[in-house]
Amino acid sequence: MKNLRNATPFIFSFFAIIFISCSPKSAENEKWCDHPFRKGYEKYKEIGTKHPWFKVYPVTDNVYAIYEPYNWQQVISYLIIGSEKALLFDTGMGLDSIQLVVKELTSLPITVINSHTHYDHIGGNADFDSILGVDTAYTKKSSQGWSHEAIKQEVTVASLCPETLPTVDTANYHIRPYKLTDYIHDGSILDLGGRQLEVFIIPGHTPDCVALLDRANGLLWTGDTYYEGPLWLFFPGTDLDAYEKTITRLALLVPDLKYLLPAHNLPLISPTRLVEVREGLALVRAGKKEGKLLEGAKSPFAKDVLEFKFEGFSFLIRKDLLHL
Repeated sequence: MKNLRNATPFIFSFFAIIFISCSPKSAENEKWCDHPFRKGYEKYKEIGTKHPWFKVYPVTDNVYAIYEPYNWQQVISYLIIGSEKALLFDTGMGLDSIQLVVKELTSLPITVINSHTHYDHIGGNADFDSILGVDTAYTKKSSQGWSHEAIKQEVTVASLCPETLPTVDTANYHIRPYKLTDYIHDGSILDLGGRQLEVFIIPGHTPDCVALLDRANGLLWTGDTYYEGPLWLFFPGTDLDAYEKTITRLALLVPDLKYLLPAHNLPLISPTRLVEVREGLALVRAGKKEGKLLEGAKSPFAKDVLEFKFEGFSFLIRKDLLHL
């Protein structure tokens, strides 16, 4: 979920709702704000906006990656534009107004869909009038907002570069409630005008994970189901069986894809990663891949978490989910 998604030592400074604890003031964390941008963004041309908290990059035709590098989540939301409508896939941390950024990029009506409803993807939802979601209890609970107590770790010195957003109220940071205006289903088609997006409901990371497929352009938005870095499969809401089915399903799309567009770290990833994830997870679940126990977590939810490393990604999985 963050810069830590590219480096395991960050994992134990996570937010309260996941109940992981350790000292957030490591040397690595203190250095992070000096160099928040990860390698890979230099090949994209940034579009300047009035909100420098966000870094906006056109990554393919009428698709903008809206990146938040100054919080360790390193979250990416995507604005996808058609001839008649636009869709915003995730709304980020809610630390600054993604709505105002989107207004600078397009005057078309905006519909929001979330890749899933962890707080770092729904932070700006409350500012939009049209929000489509998955019809699950998990989704509806998330729409009630997240308290400051649950996510206060996101505005600590270790997790936020405060000089980049001096107006943020760290003492009261929370996720505002929002209203779902309609539901999406597996196979729903979203017509933006000259661009159609197909909805895939892909549970596993959470019960309400969504992928979007632009078949005509070979683009698949994967949310947190895949990104470059440690993949989180260890906290409440994760279903490892469902995740395996999801990855198997998505891997079948690879021959027709040009790029994956994940919700963290970097956009435009090779689709073959999905095959590698499918094969890697099969090795893990068959007991043919050795994992290393993560140390330092003090909560029951992070107890006995193993990391299984592969090139470009790893799995973070609780032992009890493996049934080995």
